Amino acid sequence: MRVELRSGNDGWPAVEPLNALVYPPEVLASIVWREVEWSHADKRVLVYLGERLIAAVGLYLRDGTHDGAGVRIGGIGGVMTHPEHRGRGFASAGMRRAEDFFAERGDVDFGLLVCEPKNIGFYARLGWRVFPGELVVEQHGRRGAFTVTTPMVRAVRRPAPSGGTIDLCGLPW
Repeated sequence: MRVELRSGNDGWPAVEPLNALVYPPEVLASIVWREVEWSHADKRVLVYLGERLIAAVGLYLRDGTHDGAGVRIGGIGGVMTHPEHRGRGFASAGMRRAEDFFAERGDVDFGLLVCEPKNIGFYARLGWRVFPGELVVEQHGRRGAFTVTTPMVRAVRRPAPSGGTIDLCGLPW
């Protein structure tokens, strides 16, 4: 297994075929977040088996707020694993590299991701916990509460928020 960190734009050409495999039209048609307007990744973790891309994790860096105070948020999004290789630790390896990246920067206060309920257990095993407060995002030119999927947080430089309101001051990831 080889794990690489790339810029978001540089990583997308490698990820695009995996994305099409993980989210074909018939899957996208029934997914709860299909109408969500997402931001583009700043960085990507790519996990290879030999020369084949097996998993990817999108990384986002955002200045937002928690209960009105400025915070630097490390976001995780676009986590995907090739369907034939799920359950073998590839996404976990990508997540560990993403968490290390946030810690190495020294300016990320906490991590945040959003996921479908079926994935909460996976992220919880990696140290993430459900955020019970309100998550505010922009969607189609409007700001409001994001309730499509479940927000989860993880400490980086500071303890992760355990309530209140996190405002991403932009699109979700």
